[in-house]
Amino acid sequence: MDVRTLKMADACSVSGYTKDQMRALLRDLPPFTVDQGEGRSRVFTRVELLAIAIISYMEQRYGIKRAAVGAILEQLLKTLQAPRKLDTLACLVIVTSEGSVTYSRLNNGVDEGLVIPLAPIFDRLDTYLGVRTQSNQLEINLNPTTLHVKKLL
Repeated sequence: MDVRTLKMADACSVSGYTKDQMRALLRDLPPFTVDQGEGRSRVFTRVELLAIAIISYMEQRYGIKRAAVGAILEQLLKTLQAPRKLDTLACLVIVTSEGSVTYSRLNNGVDEGLVIPLAPIFDRLDTYLGVRTQSNQLEINLNPTTLHVKKLL
């Protein structure tokens, strides 16, 4: 089985960041820089790519600042590494003031925090890594029916 090495170009593709933006992210968020090399030799884990995609989503969609991301980054990485069931309603509930990141379901009640649905982020990463192929066709729910055919003669 081939193991794919995930490099800077992969992180940029998954997150939508340019290389300069990615370097700034790595510089601003120290947990990403521990024993991973620099520049072209930098290697990412799948969990780190997932975290980078989530951070990008938080910054672009909600305007969350790097300082707030830095406050929850270690907890985010720990939460993403924990074993969990596959769930199309999976989400993260993030409370930056408490440094809290919780893996939850979209239909669970949330008292406080930023709720980030994970399905589109999982799909984007899985499609990029070739785990899932993107389909442009929708499933059509057709039930069995009876056809009446006329004889022509």
